[in-house]
Amino acid sequence: MQVDYVLDAGVEYDDNVLLLPEDPVSETFARAGVGFLVRQASSTIQANVSGRADFRDYQDNTYTDSVEGELSGRINWVAIPERLSFTVEDQLEQQAIDRFSPDSPNNRQQVNVFSAGPNLFFGLGRSLQGLLEMRYIDTDAEVSDEFNSSRYGTALRVTKQFTSGSRLSLNGQWQDVDFDDNLLARDYKRTDAFARYERTYAKFGLSIDAGYSQIDYNAGGSRSNPLLRGKLDWQAGARSRLSLVAVDQFSDAAAGVDEAGTTNTIPYSVLVNSTSLESSAYHERRYSLSYAYTGTLLSLEFQPYFQRLDYLDAPTPDQKSSGALLSLDYRMAGNLLLGVRTDISRIEYDLSNRSEESRRYGVDLEKRWSRHWSTSLAYYRYERDSSLQGEDIRQNVWYVSIRYRNR
Repeated sequence: MQVDYVLDAGVEYDDNVLLLPEDPVSETFARAGVGFLVRQASSTIQANVSGRADFRDYQDNTYTDSVEGELSGRINWVAIPERLSFTVEDQLEQQAIDRFSPDSPNNRQQVNVFSAGPNLFFGLGRSLQGLLEMRYIDTDAEVSDEFNSSRYGTALRVTKQFTSGSRLSLNGQWQDVDFDDNLLARDYKRTDAFARYERTYAKFGLSIDAGYSQIDYNAGGSRSNPLLRGKLDWQAGARSRLSLVAVDQFSDAAAGVDEAGTTNTIPYSVLVNSTSLESSAYHERRYSLSYAYTGTLLSLEFQPYFQRLDYLDAPTPDQKSSGALLSLDYRMAGNLLLGVRTDISRIEYDLSNRSEESRRYGVDLEKRWSRHWSTSLAYYRYERDSSLQGEDIRQNVWYVSIRYRNR
């Protein structure tokens, strides 16, 4: 088992801690945090668990002192090799309570999606393999009760291996969604049937899902839609990679949390998801392009995207969003690391004729004194322009910190 962790502490100054359009209030507060990554890959246990906890001590008591955290984990226990395993997954994150309001400590809640169940593998021939999955899923939100539910699902997959880099699978999935409060949400059953083709070349990777989905409400009525997903990876050079993703499918807030997935990096901050936490399923169309370059001195990642969400049975207005993410790290002389972050997005809400454009800019300079110790100085600016009069916001944040890594 490998355990990596980071301890950090610092002081932050915020010139508009309440995110007010006018008469901003400034605040200075102390921060302390710990992030970790635990991995194990043995014949019996495969585990990948990462998380972080942040403590904030507000000096002027603008907000109550708080502890916020996130957790992403997957543990697979092999009971019978090549026959039976048991998988447990958990995704804990911070979500906005009101997506129309800017992010602040008063507009955050803990949201958790937990799933567990067995995986049964069986052979149907020399190149034909079968997999039966069963899952119990529990979704829970700290404030938004309409999100809370119990779900039972099963999936049957049959895969034909053509070559070492080419295979085709037929997939059938079924899920029963039972919300805790039937006055706030409609229970339903969802069925997905699709074929997946995967091909790996020397510098290309291709994955395509094509099929159909149907949602049947327990109280009557149904909705159906084609299911289309595609991903193309291209190793453009020895140091650069390009990925293209296209999605047209049914989804919901629980799947959105679960799709965050596990990572192989330690989280250095607790992120806040600003998407809507509705009970309703929605029709999602999403397209993104990602370019990454990793060099000796320079690392760069750029991702433009477009997304449209059409809710099936909620009063929430449909929305479309577009934007781009940019991250750049440059290693300077004297163990100095310069980082630049940019996040620009625009959201338009149907029916309400409301739109918002957000821009986040960040610059940080890190000095590494040894393999374990470093200090950093960071500046962050947030701007939000709203179509509603008097809702524009500006915020500047400075943060100085010290960090210890065990590796």
